[in-house]
Amino acid sequence: MWWWRCVSSACCSTPCWVYRGIGQNSAEQTTMHDTSHPQLALKLSRKPNTDFASFYTGQNTQLVGRLHQVANGSFPGWLYLWGAEQSGKSHLMQAASQLAEDEGFRAFYLSGEQARAGSPLLLENLSSFQLLAIDDIHLLLADPEWEEALFHLYNKIKDLGSTLLVSADASPRQLGVHLPDLASRLMAMEVYQVVAMDDQDKAGVLQLMARQRGFTLSDEVVAFILSRSDRQLSALQAVIERLDHQSLQEKRVITIPFVKKVMSW
Repeated sequence: MWWWRCVSSACCSTPCWVYRGIGQNSAEQTTMHDTSHPQLALKLSRKPNTDFASFYTGQNTQLVGRLHQVANGSFPGWLYLWGAEQSGKSHLMQAASQLAEDEGFRAFYLSGEQARAGSPLLLENLSSFQLLAIDDIHLLLADPEWEEALFHLYNKIKDLGSTLLVSADASPRQLGVHLPDLASRLMAMEVYQVVAMDDQDKAGVLQLMARQRGFTLSDEVVAFILSRSDRQLSALQAVIERLDHQSLQEKRVITIPFVKKVMSW
């Protein structure tokens, strides 16, 4: 039921949609049809490990705790997350959607990147979900029709007492929304900045990725990887995947000499 591509305070990858659960270790694709436009069919997919357990919290402890409260229904709220690319916001949006569904709520995650290829009519029936997460909403705001549709969706969700989560690359005051009514509603939400990881956090996320694959990395190996690898999360994940695969094949412990050989460093 979802899609994603991991980012900062996180560690994996994301995109998604449709109300329906799937196993944590499986990947699935679904087609959602806009019944108002039969020709519109969007393929949606979700990669595994986009839950809270696979997210490296770093400096986002308060935000992660608040998302838990909202997703499990213990302390409702409407949250607006913003941060740079690779900051972890997409992972968090999917993790909240997954937790809400695990708690028995009807949840839906909408990727702005995928949605903008379609029609604003996609939003018409989304108010029926108890928790709706709209990721990268800034990608939908260049079009007046999308802004109008988002404004009406906001009002419908509010009237129904459901929960809305939104993410963007800037704070609501810096978002550049052209429709004043939509701008004021976004600014009325609880706003949290997703703090990107520093080097210490990236060391922690390397350890987390390794543990999730069933092995450990020494501090020396972690420091060596960070000194040689691209620091983007996607690049670090690729390193871990490659080391994991090769160490299993060769039945080797992951040491600095082993990393040098496998990565040609």
